[in-house]
Amino acid sequence: MSINPVLRRNLAAAACAVILCGVTACGDTTQGNAPDVLKVGLPPSEANANLQAKFEPLTLLIAAGTGKTVEVKPTSDYLSIVEAMRSGLIDVAMFSPFPTPLAQAVAGVEPLVVARGAAYSSVFVCRTGVGINSIDDLRGRKVAFVDAGSTSGNYIPKLLLKRAGIDPETDIEGIYAGGHDTAELAVKQGSVDCAADARSSYQTMVDKGVIDGTQQAIVAESDPIPVSLVVIARKDLDPALGQGIVRAFVGGKNAAALGVVGATRFDKAQDSDFAIFRDAAAELGVDLAELSRK
Repeated sequence: MSINPVLRRNLAAAACAVILCGVTACGDTTQGNAPDVLKVGLPPSEANANLQAKFEPLTLLIAAGTGKTVEVKPTSDYLSIVEAMRSGLIDVAMFSPFPTPLAQAVAGVEPLVVARGAAYSSVFVCRTGVGINSIDDLRGRKVAFVDAGSTSGNYIPKLLLKRAGIDPETDIEGIYAGGHDTAELAVKQGSVDCAADARSSYQTMVDKGVIDGTQQAIVAESDPIPVSLVVIARKDLDPALGQGIVRAFVGGKNAAALGVVGATRFDKAQDSDFAIFRDAAAELGVDLAELSRK
């Protein structure tokens, strides 16, 4: 199989972004394997000015487990995280489960911790009253995906489309909105017909009154996704720091951090956690072995 051309373009764009970052004041890659300040990347999950505060319970666990000061680095997209970790600009990151095998292939990252037990599935949310009642009706429609590296907002929705006989590259008009909330708001504003999103994100926006559940509703949903978040480390980070992070998440006081991701427990990451995502990548035509040679 060959790599999806859209993914290749996004990887190239991410690499360019990191190169530009590297020649400006974005980070110092000279601190070695045990830096005094850990640079932690946050996921581009939503256009939220308070994203750092939202993820503070998780970054506090990283600080507690390593004894290091943590410097938070918001990111533009998941693929930029991959390139930033390969370049040493980010030490640890909160990551999406589906592209974790991609990050392993491209940047040699080490998955440390996985979050389990969240009510986590992928959905297509569409404007009501426009003749979209099932996934079959998405053919020819305009759809907002979240980010090229998002599990619930890109990979799983595209897998649902493919299994329904709809080519996500040619049978719909797809765009990337950059966040779960911005994808939903694009539906609300009428600039797209549907959004690919996490059910939990959609429900939160309905509960808060940001969007109207009678005006945009779920028309298709995936099976539950077993892992909702992964904590990863760059490949050459001091193993003792990684072990400390695992201890803090798995055995520490983690109730607040679990609440951030809606999970019931953190586990030490195992290679088997990502088998389902490798299989899905193969089904979508993403050749991870080819990526590892780039």
